[in-house]
Amino acid sequence: MDVGSRKLLLLILLLNITVSVSGIQHMKVSCHPEKICALRESSVTLTCSYSNIIIITGFWFSLKDKAKWRKEEHPEDLALDSDYAGRVSYTEMTNFRSTLTITDLRERDSGEYRLVFITDKGEKYLSSAGVTLTVTDLQVTHNSLQQTLTCRTSCTLTFTVHRYFWYKNGQYLEKYKDNVRTFPLSKAEEGSYSCSVEGYGSILSLPVCVGRSCYSVTYRDKRVCAVEGSSVEFAGSYSHPSDLSVSEVFWHYFQRGKVFQDLKQETQFTNRVEYVKQDKSSTLKMKNLTKKDSGEYRLRFLIDGEGFSGRPGVVLSVTDLQVRVSRSAVASEGQTTVTLSCITSCTLSNNPTYMWYKNGQPVTDKLTKHNKLYLISSEDAGNYSCAVRGREDLRSPELTVTCEPQNSGSENYTVLKVIMVGLAVFLAVTLLSGALWMWKRKSSSANGHSSTGESGQRHSPAVYENVSASDRSGRVASDDQDDVHYASVVFKNSHTQEMSPSPRRPPDTTEDEDVQYAAVNVSRSTAAIQLVADEAADDPSQLYSKIQKLPTSAV
Repeated sequence: MDVGSRKLLLLILLLNITVSVSGIQHMKVSCHPEKICALRESSVTLTCSYSNIIIITGFWFSLKDKAKWRKEEHPEDLALDSDYAGRVSYTEMTNFRSTLTITDLRERDSGEYRLVFITDKGEKYLSSAGVTLTVTDLQVTHNSLQQTLTCRTSCTLTFTVHRYFWYKNGQYLEKYKDNVRTFPLSKAEEGSYSCSVEGYGSILSLPVCVGRSCYSVTYRDKRVCAVEGSSVEFAGSYSHPSDLSVSEVFWHYFQRGKVFQDLKQETQFTNRVEYVKQDKSSTLKMKNLTKKDSGEYRLRFLIDGEGFSGRPGVVLSVTDLQVRVSRSAVASEGQTTVTLSCITSCTLSNNPTYMWYKNGQPVTDKLTKHNKLYLISSEDAGNYSCAVRGREDLRSPELTVTCEPQNSGSENYTVLKVIMVGLAVFLAVTLLSGALWMWKRKSSSANGHSSTGESGQRHSPAVYENVSASDRSGRVASDDQDDVHYASVVFKNSHTQEMSPSPRRPPDTTEDEDVQYAAVNVSRSTAAIQLVADEAADDPSQLYSKIQKLPTSAV
């Protein structure tokens, strides 16, 4: 092939590469409903449908969280975000529909949620539409002119409310049978009022006092998540008629049918709790938390022998810390990136700062974002654990990361870039090469140089044929194995526990030969990620992983 033909072939190849990786593609999806208004502390399900495609993996994300991502243009899995810890699950992820469930909603969950898909052809898609979620509280407003109370929300609830329930001084008003949104008052009905809606009886509005005969308890936090072994504080305030005196104030652990017993008198909490009392308020301090401490706590005060407890109380969840390896490995600028996440079973309170440790020493020279740590080189091998700032002594179990270095030479990097273009470019180049070969053969025959043109043309397509096919093990077949290199990252759990499963469940596929992936072999005691190549739609260095169960001996 002469110089002109080679330049033409290279130009067309580069054009094909640009088309293949010039930004993430969009997939048309239909989400119903497109907008959801839900109550704080409730659960919600988001569902989107699309045409029947073969999905290898996928995840949900929210653009409001992009500041936590390694790169704002690359969405990251919502299930690995510590703000949603223990609260999200992918209840369905099929070739035609995906469903996200979020529990214990908070107002900060409001925002738009979308999908990212990786297909069996190695293509990355962003959903063309999403679901906009708005989280609201119940509120009681008092119209003094009309002498009515109204149960309101900041947005129209997506579900139809058939009945409203009203409470006076914390007690359900059984005598009120209308169960409508507006509650009529009379001068004789002074007290503290709150409301709830049918199907969500445990979610009450904040109380509103009408008159002076009001009894109420309010809490600073309704739900608290804390690390096992740490300390926690619950703050509560109460109100009562000004002409009455409180004789006793204490906290109790709520269990249906159980008597209201002061925490200080329970064996489980001996020498672990104290109360800090101020005017009409009390703060419970509890230390050395255990998972048995999880549950609901209520503040109770006594007046003339009669008691009043604020309901619902503060729900405490106690969690440990775990280091999880994300399912996907992302390549950037020729480097392999593996993400470690510090995971909890509930969403920690007060937006904590996460600390990372390598071989027992603080990590200060690596990229971290929120609860994630990004590893990019073979020098990152070691034992990793995480903790929350302020309680660095309460660390997660260590996870051992062993990295096998990758040859980063320019020749290898060029071959990997070609591999990542994938099957589409291979087919285009093969057809183009055939056409050029036939054209050159005719041209060379006319000049008596057909043998030279033929031998020059046979060498070029062989390169693409070699890198396009892979066997089941993820190895790329090549006549010259020295031209292709592999990078392996092996994760060994030093505590002999399995890597935590992802909430999504990708469908099975049998077309492994058509596209290159990062093969992940998972055994009971180790998990190996072998990075081969990828056909990324928006970044030629993006790599994805495929999970494959293997016996221990296979790693």
